[in-house]
Amino acid sequence: MSQKVQKPTLTGQRLRTRKRDEKEKYEPLVFRDAIIAGVNDCEDLDSLTKFLDTSGNSLNYRRYAEVLFDILFAGGMLAPGGSIVSDGEPGKAFKANLCVFQTEAEPAKMREFAQVFDLLLRRYKYLQVAFVDDLDKILKFLKGFTDEERSRLAMATGILLGMGLVQSTILNNLLSEHLVKEGLALQFITKVFLAYVNMKDVNSLAAALRKGGISGKLIEVIPSTRRTMDNFEAHFRDAGLNGLVEMYRNHQAAGNKKIVESQLIDLVSSEADSAEIKSVCEDLQKKHDLQDTDILLLIWKVLMASVEWSKKEDILAEQALKHINKNSSLLASFSGQPRSELSLMVKIQEYCYEHVNFMKIFHRMIMLLYKTDVIGESAILQWHKSGHSSKGKSVFLDQLKPMVEWLENAEEESSEEEDEDDEEEG
Repeated sequence: MSQKVQKPTLTGQRLRTRKRDEKEKYEPLVFRDAIIAGVNDCEDLDSLTKFLDTSGNSLNYRRYAEVLFDILFAGGMLAPGGSIVSDGEPGKAFKANLCVFQTEAEPAKMREFAQVFDLLLRRYKYLQVAFVDDLDKILKFLKGFTDEERSRLAMATGILLGMGLVQSTILNNLLSEHLVKEGLALQFITKVFLAYVNMKDVNSLAAALRKGGISGKLIEVIPSTRRTMDNFEAHFRDAGLNGLVEMYRNHQAAGNKKIVESQLIDLVSSEADSAEIKSVCEDLQKKHDLQDTDILLLIWKVLMASVEWSKKEDILAEQALKHINKNSSLLASFSGQPRSELSLMVKIQEYCYEHVNFMKIFHRMIMLLYKTDVIGESAILQWHKSGHSSKGKSVFLDQLKPMVEWLENAEEESSEEEDEDDEEEG
């Protein structure tokens, strides 16, 4: 009689997953509905602030930060392109009544709403990166919003920049070709700047733009078919942002000066003669719209940096005077105006102050430049009277005092001779 053979079975302990290790289901619509329901129950911004403050204890802000800020900016969860997601349970609201897009486009009102963001980010510091990222994303969707929504978002962005909650790097999004081509970037950034300077000033705005690395790119918001300096200036001056235009001009001039300085260094290093350097400088001056003073000071800077100066005072003096005399005709090509000559004197004063071995020969350098017609009498007298720098002024004023007295006496004698000639003719 055969016996039934029992089949082998697998036995072992059943593993149970800890609750904390279970992956939470991703439900952005559930989070959206909870936030929008709470926001729509708020009567004002104070109650909104309290709701957001307490809801962070029960709702997962960390996981759904993007949805949270979509709602606070646009009033609902944003789909790619900027439209509001309307999916969800029937009968439930998918748009919030309190948000940037629903706030009156008035600076005081918008600043009050910006305070909601500020207090929320102070309470939940881990939201700061998500906040910047979400605004960065929203700026890419400008085309999907209405004119009114863009205006309100621009005002809010300017205020948030002024409060330091975001950096000007987010404005790089406005340089996208589709936003620039249709003029949306120019309209938007202008309103951002106006909101900012309404809080602070143009100097602060300039510093913020430099910090964000966008100050040199401003002209790129002008559509390519109209991208000229004249159109740039006309637009922002019409908007009342004259200070911004001057800031951009100064930034461009600084960049142009670096270009010219680099080419000057190459010319001097290759031992080009004065005539060649002068010709190149004149071409660069026209190309980069620089003044005679700009070129003159750059030439001085490059010439003085091109020599390895002796540490012995007597040799240094001979070396410096010989070098200046050799290049005096080049310097004279871009002097001739009292403003340029005075600027050069101040530059020389500061150079001698910063390079102490030159301090004792300052007066000899100025005398040589006077004799070679690089610096005129009026510039020297103006420098001695009030045009000098504060750096080492007592030392340099004393050095130049005999020369100034000599010039003044010569001027008086010349005046007396003219008077005598007039009397004889009479």
